[in-house]
Amino acid sequence: MKGSEGMRGYKNSEELIDQIKESYHKFIDEYQGITDGVADDRIEQVEKTPREMLSYQVGWINMILSWEKMEEGGGEITTPTPGYKWDQMRELYHDFNVKYGSDGLNNEEEELKKVVTELIAWVDHMSADELFKPGERKWATTKAMWPVAKWIRINTISPFTNYSRQVRKWKNYNLRQRA
Repeated sequence: MKGSEGMRGYKNSEELIDQIKESYHKFIDEYQGITDGVADDRIEQVEKTPREMLSYQVGWINMILSWEKMEEGGGEITTPTPGYKWDQMRELYHDFNVKYGSDGLNNEEEELKKVVTELIAWVDHMSADELFKPGERKWATTKAMWPVAKWIRINTISPFTNYSRQVRKWKNYNLRQRA
């Protein structure tokens, strides 16, 4: 299937949902013991702070859901989001941190839980073609011709998996050295 080379294959939406849930739980469980007082501490061994990683996830999932809502409503979709081009990701990620990370870690964790739940409900109601066949959504139709499932994977499962390791590493260097 064009555009899905190298992507882990999913048999169905249930398998994709199971992977979202599993990777989300591994990620969010790493936040135990991290407080607002240290969530912005930067260390050289890890590129992002725990708050930045959480904000990144909330921001990306919200963006994907907003693309879908705009398409459903017949609106014009701007990717990645109005006011940003694909070469402005650093600025967008900063804005994610300001928008989602300024109300405290607990609120941000709740927001992530909410958007993951919404994402799972959306995936659960999609047909196999909508999820796994390229070209089924205008917002997902790019030169790469990725199916929606790949957009979901690269913006949820992959970063949840990577960031859970990064948060654990951050905790090893930061929190455990303080003890």
